[in-house]
Amino acid sequence: MSLWGGEPVLTFLIFPAVNSVRPDKKFMALFMGFIDGDGYFDIGEQKQYNKKTKVLVKSTIRIRLASNIHVRDISLLEYFIKVLGVGKLSMMSGREQVRVIFSKTDLITTILPLIKEYNLQFLTAQRVKQFALLNYILENSITHWENVQFKEPKFLGQPAQDLVKLGNFGDWLVGFTIAEGSFGIKNNGSAFFQLKQSGYDNLYLLKAACLLITSREAYPMKADSVDAYQLSLSSIIDIEKVVYFFSSNNHHPLTGYKSSQYKLWLEQLKTSSRYSKISLGDHTLF
Repeated sequence: MSLWGGEPVLTFLIFPAVNSVRPDKKFMALFMGFIDGDGYFDIGEQKQYNKKTKVLVKSTIRIRLASNIHVRDISLLEYFIKVLGVGKLSMMSGREQVRVIFSKTDLITTILPLIKEYNLQFLTAQRVKQFALLNYILENSITHWENVQFKEPKFLGQPAQDLVKLGNFGDWLVGFTIAEGSFGIKNNGSAFFQLKQSGYDNLYLLKAACLLITSREAYPMKADSVDAYQLSLSSIIDIEKVVYFFSSNNHHPLTGYKSSQYKLWLEQLKTSSRYSKISLGDHTLF
């Protein structure tokens, strides 16, 4: 099987320059991390009717990749479309959300070949299963929904130690942070970086994120009332390592609204008596 809050809108958004003819591996890993956190494969029955009789005939299969996010981050989706060269945006009626849709053609001609070329993986349980269904349909050339006899595979998450060794896991984590992460300061002045994800099957991803950023194992995490787990890093040494990770040049930088949030967070750290001395390597960050 292949494994592939009502906050104000800021007036500045940061995007890396698009300086290559085609998406590179860092971009694709970031894109997949974002989709893992805030996207979905929409695969299902597409009912077809005879145009004259209006009688239902054999249903075909709807295949597309999509993400719905707050309208404040429309430029992030525009960035994805610009780099990939495919995809369409649409505003969602009655909601402050915008949707990007990548069609079946977009997937077959552009996105799937890049994923295969760079040997990348989706990592959340739900996305892995959706992607397995997509592969099953395409590899078996199935065109009618009634012919889909797919048996969902059992999901086996990879140990945190193995995940951090994956090529471009850092880039994936940046994309996942854009979707699921947050940077903030509590009322008591304590800074934090948080990642949240639903389901025990995805707990291993939070553990891997902690291991990659801090070089230590994550402290025990308990599920909340909706079966969601949260990684929270807030000690001085952990915050310093968070800054090192997201400010280094080793992977694709944060983009869109999350980049703006991160830069404001850094300014708050700069004025904090607790965090103002944190450094990046041998150099003071600020």
